[in-house]
Amino acid sequence: MRETYRGSRRRRGDILLESIYQATVKILKEEGYANLTFQRIAQMTRTSRTVLYRRWGNPLALIYEIRGYRTNKALHGELIDKIENTGSLRGDLLLLLTLYQSVYVAVGPEIMNAILFEMSQNNVNLVELSKNAIESNVLTMRKILRFAQARGEKIRDLSELTLTLPFDLIRMSNLLHHAVIDPDRLECMVDEILLPVFLADCSASSHSLQQ
Repeated sequence: MRETYRGSRRRRGDILLESIYQATVKILKEEGYANLTFQRIAQMTRTSRTVLYRRWGNPLALIYEIRGYRTNKALHGELIDKIENTGSLRGDLLLLLTLYQSVYVAVGPEIMNAILFEMSQNNVNLVELSKNAIESNVLTMRKILRFAQARGEKIRDLSELTLTLPFDLIRMSNLLHHAVIDPDRLECMVDEILLPVFLADCSASSHSLQQ
């Protein structure tokens, strides 16, 4: 059955894409993730479900693309390029968490919570979508640890699974609390969880915090 559209013509290119992004977020905000369908998006954007399926395959892929678009826009590039040598592993990790939390704010809770929900459900479609993100996160942590090693800080020999810990902490906290993590909590994550994991001897860092 041929689908019909409101308006005299279909929108194309970037205008249509932005309209699809906006419609997706609007549905998530007003109707919830359970009601996000290509049929609903097509109705709101005067396009066809075929167009949507051809590009994304399923609504989750669309949501993930919106996340990437807003992340890049918020950081003006890639996260790894924003990581700088602050002079200590503590400072570098705090910078990382602060930047990553800013991504949550820029992307918006509707998009992030939908993705976090699918992650909690072990959605098989998300595995392939998130593969590149995981690899990028590992590379970002390796950059931070190279800074630390160059400064003479003793770093544990850890698996790639452990290198994703900072990102997992942020995601789990947002999933559980549905709120922006305040700076004090970010510092606690660094001082009480991350430094003991990554530093072979974090007593010097702990001592400096008590001064």
